[in-house]
Amino acid sequence: MAFVFKNPNTSNWIAGFRDATGKRRNRSTGLLSTEKNKRKAETIAHEYESAGRNKRSAQQVRRTICSLHRELTGEDMPVITLRLHVEQWLKSKKTSVAEKTVDFYNGACEKFFSYLGENADKEIGEITREEIEAFRDDLAERLAPKTVNHHVKVLRMVFRDARDRALLIDDPSEFAKTVKSRKVLERRPFTMDEVRAVLVHCDVEWRSMVLFGLYTGQRLGDIARFQWKNVDMKKKSISLVTSKTGKELNIPLPDDLHKHLVSLPSPISNEQPIHPNAFEIVTAQGKTGHLSNQFGAILAKTGLRKITTHKSTGKGRSAKRVTNGLSFHSLRRSTATYLHEAGVPQSVAMALIGHDSADIHSIYVNVGEEAMRSAASKLPSLK
Repeated sequence: MAFVFKNPNTSNWIAGFRDATGKRRNRSTGLLSTEKNKRKAETIAHEYESAGRNKRSAQQVRRTICSLHRELTGEDMPVITLRLHVEQWLKSKKTSVAEKTVDFYNGACEKFFSYLGENADKEIGEITREEIEAFRDDLAERLAPKTVNHHVKVLRMVFRDARDRALLIDDPSEFAKTVKSRKVLERRPFTMDEVRAVLVHCDVEWRSMVLFGLYTGQRLGDIARFQWKNVDMKKKSISLVTSKTGKELNIPLPDDLHKHLVSLPSPISNEQPIHPNAFEIVTAQGKTGHLSNQFGAILAKTGLRKITTHKSTGKGRSAKRVTNGLSFHSLRRSTATYLHEAGVPQSVAMALIGHDSADIHSIYVNVGEEAMRSAASKLPSLK
């Protein structure tokens, strides 16, 4: 039997009921948790249960609930379009996630709007699971599975938020499945021999950036933006605010990196970039694509990546991007792996590299065969 209860995380009565499969469901009634509203909320809860057991469509349920809400409160339930809800949702995210993350959220939603056309201005409760899955399938023809799934995840966040705000009866994205990749390219760290080979083919500036990548574990964009004011030569440390997450880091300089910095010409001012050419590129373009291509060319000269040309493949700009097992970001994986194999505690390694969670950190760690053999040899013997 349907019932209502108070949730400490919300100010509204929550309806508890079971659907046609017997599964317990909870939905907000949209009514404030006061004794006066309790009976009205119970009426809505019973309607939820009736709708769930009779498998009514989300549109049918919403029309009934709207009618009930008007009858019980004398007010119309708010009608919010998908586009308007997304605008409000993005605005709320600006204070809790990095600017680049908000840009990605916005881009994913804009693609969904473009796919829906006029339907993007429908009431959010009228968007269907079929439309979300059709959008997913359309993206899958042009983008890598991981990228497609990131877009689906954004939509799930949008609709989950709408449901939490009682704008939806059922979340149409809840059971929309992600895309599975048939062939996963393993992203791996560099071996030290590979790093040495890469350095042979680097000019002075790229050599410096590779050393920074290996010894600090930071991203290409942040390394390109480093200025001398970020470095404290006396304390042998470098400080930064990461561009992706806004995380403040203060990283000790390993001896090899400190010696490298000492060998560089003295800066005219602290505002001078450590890597002038890269700084100019990333500042002008606001992204690292051009620098990544430059490093890809270095890997090709080293024999660690296939040589690419500017000759057209006929696939167009919207085709799936070709990914490679090694990239500049692999140096970040190398740092995590070498720290792990050296026995550095996970919490310390995470703090140095700037990983926010153990789950993310573990993805970056690739344990080598030698370390695994060493670990295996330490298992106790039964003899």
